[in-house]
Amino acid sequence: MGHVANCVSVVSAGWEEDIGRREEMEDGFIFADCFGGKKDSAYFAIYDGHGGRQCVDYITEHLHKNLLLEMQKAIGSVPDAMIRAFSDTDRNMYNSGIQTSGCTACSCVLQKEEGKDRRAIYTAHLGDARAVICRAGLAVRLTSMSDHKATDKEEAKKVVEAGGTIFNDRVNGMLAISRAFGDHQLKAPALPNDVVSNVPDITSTELTDEDMFVIVACDGLWDVLDDQESVNLVLEGIREFMTAVPDQSVNRPLMGQVM
Repeated sequence: MGHVANCVSVVSAGWEEDIGRREEMEDGFIFADCFGGKKDSAYFAIYDGHGGRQCVDYITEHLHKNLLLEMQKAIGSVPDAMIRAFSDTDRNMYNSGIQTSGCTACSCVLQKEEGKDRRAIYTAHLGDARAVICRAGLAVRLTSMSDHKATDKEEAKKVVEAGGTIFNDRVNGMLAISRAFGDHQLKAPALPNDVVSNVPDITSTELTDEDMFVIVACDGLWDVLDDQESVNLVLEGIREFMTAVPDQSVNRPLMGQVM
C-alpha cells in the first residue's frame, strides 16, 4: 500500500516500499518539505542499504541535516555543499563505529534559484539509485547516466587507479557498485585509498512548465523497468485517478509529485 502526503513546497509526495525476498528491509527514504524553512524548497532522497541497516539508518538521519548546514554556510555552490556533506557524513559515520554496512543514495534538492523565476532540482547520487523526471510525458534522467557499477569501464578504471581490483564484476570481489556510503573495509584507513568512493555525481536541472513528476528509486525498480516504462506506469496511474475522480483538477504542472 502506497502513501501520499499533501505538501507546501510541492503538489504532493508519495512513497512505496517492498521488502521483497529479503529477511530485513534495508532501504530508507526521506522527504523534507520546506527544506531549510523555505516554502519553495524540498529535499527528497532514497537510500538502498546492504550488509545491515546501520549505514542506511545513519544516512537517513544525518545526511540532509549536514547538507543544510553546508548550504547555509554560503560557501560555493549547491553541488559544492553536496560534495562536502556526503564526505563529512561518511566520515562521521565511520567515527561513530559503523564500519561494515553500506548504502547507495540518490538525493535531490528542489529550490528557487536566486535571481530567477523558476526552480531547479539538484541531484546527487552514489551507486545505482536513480532519479527521473517526466517532461511532457517523456522520461528525462536527472542523475548521471552512470549507475556506478563495477562493470562500467570508467568506474572500473577509477577503482584500479585507487589500488583496487575488479573480480567477478565486483570491487575487490566484494561489492557490485563503485560508489557508496559506508563499506569502510574498502576505504581508508582500512586501505591506503578509498577504493569505493563517496564522491557523488551531481546534476542541476532547471524546471519547466512541462515537468510533471519525479521518480526517485533504487535498483529494485530500475532492474525491472527502464526510465520510460516507469514514467508510463505513473502516467497511467494519474489517468486512472482522473477518470475515477473527475472533479479533481490535475491541469496545472504536477512538479513535485515525488513518487
